[in-house]
Amino acid sequence: MKTSPEPIILTVALALLALVAAGLAYTFPSIGDLTGVTSTAPTGHTAAPIKPDDLQARLADLSAPALWNTPDDNHRLFISEGFLFYASLYPNGNYIQKNDGTARTPGGVLISWYQKYGLNFQDPNIDRQDPDGDGFSNKTEFLNEASKADQYDGANSTNPLDPQSHPSYLSRLRLQKFDLRPFHIQFVGVVKLNGENLFQISLADIPPEGQPKLKRTGDPLDYEGYIVGPYVVKIVQQEDPGTHSMETVDESTLELDKPEIGFKILLPLHQIVYSPESTANFVMLMPTEVDKVIKVQRGKTFNLPFTGTEYLVIDVATTGATIRDTKTKQDISVPKLDPAEWKDVPLPPASTTTTPPKLP
Repeated sequence: MKTSPEPIILTVALALLALVAAGLAYTFPSIGDLTGVTSTAPTGHTAAPIKPDDLQARLADLSAPALWNTPDDNHRLFISEGFLFYASLYPNGNYIQKNDGTARTPGGVLISWYQKYGLNFQDPNIDRQDPDGDGFSNKTEFLNEASKADQYDGANSTNPLDPQSHPSYLSRLRLQKFDLRPFHIQFVGVVKLNGENLFQISLADIPPEGQPKLKRTGDPLDYEGYIVGPYVVKIVQQEDPGTHSMETVDESTLELDKPEIGFKILLPLHQIVYSPESTANFVMLMPTEVDKVIKVQRGKTFNLPFTGTEYLVIDVATTGATIRDTKTKQDISVPKLDPAEWKDVPLPPASTTTTPPKLP
């Protein structure tokens, strides 16, 4: 019986494969020789423990944007550009923004404006800092009397590094509140003498010997600069709620004027009215003026801190006040205080050794 050739061929093939594998192993170096790695065990220093101060510093960094630049390897397909990473907006907000000159701090100040003066916009307190120590925060100098930071381009900003360059002190004046009180002048009677009306006017808290004599329209009252104005007769018929009978009621009025400030008030006969000459409470949004209130009545004058300029209070309302420069005769609107504005009052400079003021 003849032997089949297949087993012989298979045996020869396996022998050839073994020879080839041995040759390859002899020809190529080992992985250790290629990489220089002889062990996969970890080496080097152990991880440093996390300290509370380090953790607090990292949390503070989350409120400020971080800037990085894409690497510039001179490849024609890549251009180096600046980007901002807002950690506080991650992951749902617009946490990566291109630094193209329109990016702003959370307070609305342009980051490019800070970069212009070499200020660290990544500091969480940068908007409130006062590097030149003039009493105006960076944000206030950026705005320079503008109203909305997020819509302002900084074109008229003052220099945050120059103590002689800052917004006007008047721009930091605010109306905190105003107080109503009964008007201290009352129209108490009218007499007709030789066909002419003469008016009896009573002044509160003034003794009888100090009360004004009968006055005509156009006469000075000789009290607080008032002049007696027009008299308007108004007689009405109304029902008495007790007897339901009709009776005659005198609702005539007498006007008092202060021409200097354009102020007029109508005094109904035998009635007490609330005084529009309310007391205005002003405050200055400055570090040294936090706990100080300037109280002045409508029609009176006061001196503005830091300048000595005298202003006359023309009008007071819930939305603000109107004052007049007594030298230039220019009228200025003073806005109502927004309590959030205290957050823009600057922090003391980092180099100061004095006790910082208590801010609201």
